[in-house]
Amino acid sequence: MVIGKLTGYLALGLVGAFLLNALIRPASAIQTGGALQETGAGIQSIGEGIGGSLSALGTGGAALFKPLWELKNLIYSSSVPGAASVGPTAQVEGETKQNTLRPSSSTITWSSGTTATVPSLSPAAKSYYRGLGVNVN
Repeated sequence: MVIGKLTGYLALGLVGAFLLNALIRPASAIQTGGALQETGAGIQSIGEGIGGSLSALGTGGAALFKPLWELKNLIYSSSVPGAASVGPTAQVEGETKQNTLRPSSSTITWSSGTTATVPSLSPAAKSYYRGLGVNVN
């Protein structure tokens, strides 16, 4: 608490001294202002240098991980032919590209005569419905 009060009085004393200097010796006050301005510019350039260094470190660090990221993309990306499919719409087990020639819809006919047209069913689904005694086309 005492240090805070002393710091406040010291700051007021410095401001008062600067104002008295400005009134008594204006040329010296202008030189003091120029010196303070140069000091501020120097501090600014140091800050810009530190910021540039940290930015370069971040960019360099990201570049270190790029090969790993590209390897991950090569293995799991959907845009790369032959890559593993890990998404929720991965291929149904047993289906291959050879099965894409099946019709775009299937017709299910129950014993009561009721029919329904649904999107094309997989061979496993057709087998399931036929096991229930339902006609599937």
